[in-house]
Amino acid sequence: MKKIATFLLIFISAFSLTACGSESPETEIPITGDGTLDGDAGKTLIVFFSWGGNTRTVANHIHDLIGGDMVEVETVTPYPDRYEEVIQIAPEELANDYRPPLKTRVENMDEYDTLIVGTPIWGGHLTPAMKSFLASYDLSGKVIAPFCTHGGSGTSQSVNDIRSVCPDDVTFLTPLAIYGNRAEDARGDVEEWLAQIGIIKQ
Repeated sequence: MKKIATFLLIFISAFSLTACGSESPETEIPITGDGTLDGDAGKTLIVFFSWGGNTRTVANHIHDLIGGDMVEVETVTPYPDRYEEVIQIAPEELANDYRPPLKTRVENMDEYDTLIVGTPIWGGHLTPAMKSFLASYDLSGKVIAPFCTHGGSGTSQSVNDIRSVCPDDVTFLTPLAIYGNRAEDARGDVEEWLAQIGIIKQ
């Protein structure tokens, strides 16, 4: 119970903090090389989970800028619409490394070279839905560019969480963190990030 209570406090804090602008990761995140693409991105899939809509908004910015395929991860049992109910459910899921069953399935995952992976930050971590999605595939040899929306935590432990379900030969690019309440106005930050990591060539 103490562990779940701790997660609940962190979870509430992550949702209640507000500020403006994008943010660099606050924790030291291991990335591959210099965090940029060495060559062409190849066929790219934008994949994201969004509860409140902010991560979806950022994913749409990315899609507007680079086009290609985009998939929204959906759980078999949807999360409640009410914030108060979600913060009761999520801490226990995170504490138990729960991976919810998904409605979403990408049948042609082998065709993609690069995944742009988006998630809100829940309790400092990758959402269970996105962790479940990534763990469902053999992502050997792929490039992953993570992005998140948050309430003040930056990327926190989300990139390490992605690493925990990926093969060792996955290449990680520098992540992007966007304050949730800045998602609508973040197109410029998103474009700058895509150029920085080499998805958009300049």
